Amino acid sequence: MRQRVYISTLLSAVMFLITFSGSALADLATTQFVESFNNMNGLDSLGYPQGYLFTRQISSDFYGGSNSGEIRLVNNPDADPSLGRTPKLSAYSDLTANDGTGTNFYFQTFVVAPEQTKMQEYEYLNSQLHYRTNPSQTNTDGYSNPLTLGVAYLYKEFAAGKLGKGTDYEYHYETGRADSAVQLQDAIWFLMSSGLSTDIRDQYFNEYMVNSSTDWGNNIFLEYLLTLPISKGNPDFWLAVYDPAGNYGDLMGNAKVFVMNVYGPRTRSFGPDRQDVLFVTLDGGSDVPEPATFLLWTLGSLGAAGVAYRKRRKTF
Repeated sequence: MRQRVYISTLLSAVMFLITFSGSALADLATTQFVESFNNMNGLDSLGYPQGYLFTRQISSDFYGGSNSGEIRLVNNPDADPSLGRTPKLSAYSDLTANDGTGTNFYFQTFVVAPEQTKMQEYEYLNSQLHYRTNPSQTNTDGYSNPLTLGVAYLYKEFAAGKLGKGTDYEYHYETGRADSAVQLQDAIWFLMSSGLSTDIRDQYFNEYMVNSSTDWGNNIFLEYLLTLPISKGNPDFWLAVYDPAGNYGDLMGNAKVFVMNVYGPRTRSFGPDRQDVLFVTLDGGSDVPEPATFLLWTLGSLGAAGVAYRKRRKTF
């Protein structure tokens, strides 16, 4: 009788772990990544975590138009070496990042909110800024519109150097890359503004977008999303809110996309943080074991406990 109860309990525990351990550990890995990233550069004078210090660079390495395109974030050459950490760039290819030292450490990114992206109006260009990841995946434009699955997928593919199966995003030709960057920035703005009210969205499109007529039918990257079988041609699939702790299977693989906000006393004194950008890492960027690994470890432990139990029974 006791043996049957033990087996029943063991099976129940296994089913519980299969059902819940994946999502719980994904949340844990995401939380640990956010906390680790935000504490990389210590605390500021007010006791707030400073995040990571990058120089936001507009130079010959910038691809895009006058108002939009790729942005390069360059490592702070004066960062405290005792910290011994830099953000992991394993999700990026050599087309979109360089995992070097000093100012040779950089990655390419995009701004998520249209009103933050007018290049000629940036106060912070070519200056050092503290970036922190946002656990809620919300940009700080005052409207709190969250990151969408479409944006997360497009940026993940861009960073890996394979957006549009390697043919739609022109990584190798400067003028073509600038054109691609404008198209991708427009697609990101379009997907990010989908949750806003009609009047605010119209304002975004009319005042900030390079192509204010951007829609699912005249943007190569929005069209590309609709060709992917998983969406079945349904735009609403890509407008769903993205959660880095979610399980998207083969769509996102082990990539996690985060919103990084400018953070620090300078921006706090001027109101909301601005210039939110995208960052992608693999497996949450932490040392927390993947859910599948943890599950196998747990099952192994339960199995070992079962063997020990049976041996103990035989001794009596």
